Amino acid sequence: MIELTEKAAQYAAEKSNEVIANALAKAYEEGYRDGYKDREEEIPIDLRDNKTEYVDLGLPSGTLWSADYEMEDKKVIFLPYETAENYNLPTEEQWKELFETCERHVEKNTYGDLYSVTFIGPNGNSINFHSTGFKKAGRLVHKNMYGAGHLYFWINNKEDGNEKKAVHMGRVGEGALRITAIDITLVFSGFSIPIRLVKTR
Repeated sequence: MIELTEKAAQYAAEKSNEVIANALAKAYEEGYRDGYKDREEEIPIDLRDNKTEYVDLGLPSGTLWSADYEMEDKKVIFLPYETAENYNLPTEEQWKELFETCERHVEKNTYGDLYSVTFIGPNGNSINFHSTGFKKAGRLVHKNMYGAGHLYFWINNKEDGNEKKAVHMGRVGEGALRITAIDITLVFSGFSIPIRLVKTR
């Protein structure tokens, strides 16, 4: 009888370990699926479905630039850097190549507020960057009601700190000193700004 009791206890222990292991495996699977689903829902549809159109400007490096900002439902997507860095952002070197290799056409109003900048590549193809502003605490800033203002997009940078590099184009200065600047600036990583993507041939 003692032997039967011991066998029953051993059987129960083995089965309970198996049940616990199965329960843990199932919980892991469900957690993984839920996490993946949440991540998928966080990624804008246009990025997920690979609908980005790229333009060959004839750049020496062979870099192709996206034809427009990333969009969802025909609206520009604004992302904090922590989310934006998951995508193929241009590097500072790629931006410098674009700036130095292409002809530029700037469109602005009589006050010097920027509407857009078009970059024309050596092969005649072009891409346009229009004024977007950026979002600070969910509110759009640096863009007026008529569509002019400043434009920004993140570039890939690995530096530590709460400020990350972004390309900025827009009016700076006052009065007679007012000019249209095109440069790299530091933006607080928690602000949401648009993204342009790149890829190589």
